[in-house]
Amino acid sequence: MSRKGENIYRRKDGRWEARYIVGHAGNGKTMFRSVYAPTYTEAREKRKEALREYEDAKEETAAKTGTVAAIGEAWLADESYKWKESTRCRYREKFGLYIIPEYGERSLAGITTEEAESYIVKLQSEGLPGRKPVGTSTASLVLTVIKDIVKYARKHGFQTGLVPECISVKRDRSEITVFSEQEERRLVQILKTDTDETGAGVLTCLFTGIRIGELCALNCDDIDLEQCVLHVRRTMQRLPVENGATKTAVRIDTPKSDYSVRDIPFNKGLADIIRPFHKPGTFLLTGDKARFVEPRTMEVRFARLLDECGIGQVNFHVTRHTYATRCIERGMDAKTLSELLGHASVSTTLDRYVHLSMRHKAESVRLIEDLL
Repeated sequence: MSRKGENIYRRKDGRWEARYIVGHAGNGKTMFRSVYAPTYTEAREKRKEALREYEDAKEETAAKTGTVAAIGEAWLADESYKWKESTRCRYREKFGLYIIPEYGERSLAGITTEEAESYIVKLQSEGLPGRKPVGTSTASLVLTVIKDIVKYARKHGFQTGLVPECISVKRDRSEITVFSEQEERRLVQILKTDTDETGAGVLTCLFTGIRIGELCALNCDDIDLEQCVLHVRRTMQRLPVENGATKTAVRIDTPKSDYSVRDIPFNKGLADIIRPFHKPGTFLLTGDKARFVEPRTMEVRFARLLDECGIGQVNFHVTRHTYATRCIERGMDAKTLSELLGHASVSTTLDRYVHLSMRHKAESVRLIEDLL
């Protein structure tokens, strides 16, 4: 038996059920919750208490909304202690350039997954007004910032319907550029004939695979000429300056990840080339304890060197690709190469850094010619 209009009923099991409205489904159907008690009076009182708790929860939830700008700034302030300076600078730069202009004053709760996905696609295909379309790495970093902001918002109870884990970045497989053996031999021969600090640095990269930032930060104390081992402990980058008068500044810090802190053996021939420029406590590229060569200056010197050698223009990273490719062509296993390059996984090494020559592919195919 029910009391008219109260939505309180006596069930077949003898208990009293009191229902109350908690909203409406997408199709307009009313949604209810129920409480149960042994008597009508207890069921009514229990429903009153449940309704009070429900309304309090609604108010608390409604209060936990915020703009993307506010939540993002809180995320940067609270989480940055976990990051290296270079990571913090990149996150803040992408937050300011790509997220604030598009979503800054909007409530995070009002942004859908579909909308965010369309924005990432737009960044890669069209770019923002007055800016070129972004590459895969920039789009990936913007998406990482969005993911971390949403994760932070969830952790602190903010409303969000955005599920960035469902969004992916389009990755174009670009052709890996390496020096041909002829180009590499020509470059090595010229650098060995008339070597200076810059030439010694290029040869070091060609025969250890270190990154340009790691080369520029390389101190002679980290090069053991007797054991022929190079210790990678630092890297150099030009980073945006937070709240500074200048836009960027050179920073020397630990490498990009724990995997990048590594020891790389090298051959005696490279040790002989480095030896004349090896001065304790100095940067290899300058022979000075304070003065250094930054990566973009090294890129300019490298371009000039390629012109002098009659080799087409490529960026400095080709030395790293070339090192990886030659190692694989001459039989080094992928796991060893991955550790020498400072990669977290073998797949990164093989997918991004190795470009086998047609000659090597043809020689490999001959391994099965006896079956035909």
